[in-house]
Amino acid sequence: MKRLIGGLFLFYMLLTIFFVIYLYITPDCLTCYSSDKAISIKTPVFINVNLNPSSIRSSTQINFFYRTNKIYISKKVSSVSCELKIGSIPLKRVKISILESNNIYVSGKFVGIKVMTDGILVIGYSYVNTGKSSSQIPAKEAGIQIGDKIVYVDGQKVKDCSQLFKIINSSGGKSLVFVVKRGQLYKQLNIKPVLSSEGVYKIGLWVRDGTSGIGTVTFIDTKRKVFGALGHGISDIDTGILLDVKEGQIYAAEIVDIRKNDKNEIGEVIGRINEHCAVGDVIINSPYGIYGKVAQSNFWSDLQDMEIARVQDIHIGSAYILSGISGNVEKFKIKIERILPLYRNSTKAFVIKITDKRLLQLTSGIVQGMSGSPIIQDNKLVGAVTHVFLKEPEKGYGVFIDNMLNITNLIK
Repeated sequence: MKRLIGGLFLFYMLLTIFFVIYLYITPDCLTCYSSDKAISIKTPVFINVNLNPSSIRSSTQINFFYRTNKIYISKKVSSVSCELKIGSIPLKRVKISILESNNIYVSGKFVGIKVMTDGILVIGYSYVNTGKSSSQIPAKEAGIQIGDKIVYVDGQKVKDCSQLFKIINSSGGKSLVFVVKRGQLYKQLNIKPVLSSEGVYKIGLWVRDGTSGIGTVTFIDTKRKVFGALGHGISDIDTGILLDVKEGQIYAAEIVDIRKNDKNEIGEVIGRINEHCAVGDVIINSPYGIYGKVAQSNFWSDLQDMEIARVQDIHIGSAYILSGISGNVEKFKIKIERILPLYRNSTKAFVIKITDKRLLQLTSGIVQGMSGSPIIQDNKLVGAVTHVFLKEPEKGYGVFIDNMLNITNLIK
């Protein structure tokens, strides 16, 4: 009896794990184009698919373990809802978005990026030496935490670090009212600056109001004049917090050197930013990259028009990236080695490996600055390079292009 109960419990646990994994890896949303005739969804043989609207035609082919549900695309609707069920028990709803056939322009160009944060980011504490027996950190004692964003001081909106330092130093040691943003909440704190041994009033914080660097533009939507770049968000180097961007620009840039990967450190593209040639305005900094409006410029005149891949069409096999690492935007061979369904909505959705000997000779793999390089497979844009493996720099991760394009919908 104990063996029977144990066997039933093990079967129940395995079945539960199977369902949890299946439901997690099944995407919430699929895309297809109005020019497509049909889209297929595979499910375990005991899971049924109910369609809404019910007028959508479908057919089912049953194999031993699974069934293939073929859904025929109607030009009369913009989306189809698929409810996955076991009998009458609903499990998950998958939305199929039917889009007009759309091409965008792929880039691969390096740009200089400069952004200013919305609020002053607290990145660390610093003891204030007052010349007395003990040093102090007034801000920490008042409750400010690393990662807080200073928004107002004594009713004044703080725009940059220079303004913040002036307000603190001119306080004469009088208590100041700070309004900080912590996550999605705002907190009010009273901080009393102390006179340092240098004769300057301080509160004991390291702060940052912006950042700059070199990155790669993935695509341009020329109809809407919108760009997407990097494939991952800009985060503070010290805290790892995604920066709230108040404003920013991308500029024309040129490569002056390439520091190759070695065993202990990831290499990087060293570039010169031409601040007299702004080619776009940064509007959004998201986990999937930076996005904004392109400026009218000859900088964008030589881009290639390309079809967008559907997530379900991406497969293990040969592909290539576009990169200006050699001085001109060129194709470099790669292989898509693994697709990670559990991470499809992350910046680590699939694994790539650089196979191009020219690129390996130039960089020894993926280097900083190549994030955002477009990944093309079967003459379709499938995503962008996002991260590099520290131990195996010829390998890295990619983000699906769907996740990047969805962010552009937030730009009017």
